[in-house]
Amino acid sequence: MKQIRAIVALLAISVFASGCVFIRSAAISDRAGAGAPISGTASDYGYLDLIAPTGLTQAAFANMLGNCATGRVTGVTSELEVRDFFIVQYYSVSATGSCG
Repeated sequence: MKQIRAIVALLAISVFASGCVFIRSAAISDRAGAGAPISGTASDYGYLDLIAPTGLTQAAFANMLGNCATGRVTGVTSELEVRDFFIVQYYSVSATGSCG
């Protein structure tokens, strides 16, 4: 009986530890762009779905601009990924575009 309880407890812990992933995305402009592909990411934690981090999109865009020598970026898209861990959420924003 103790072994069954231990197995159930381990399964419950692994389910909560793995988190659930929700992907929300939005296009800033057309996906088609001429030039070299570039990308940037930013991430942070939030709590209880009430306290979300701010400035992730701007940070991801700034990281992406750091990969472009000309500073001219086209075809920018961003994607927000949220992973839920019971009361804590992990937010990750990735931005991709073309350096032209």
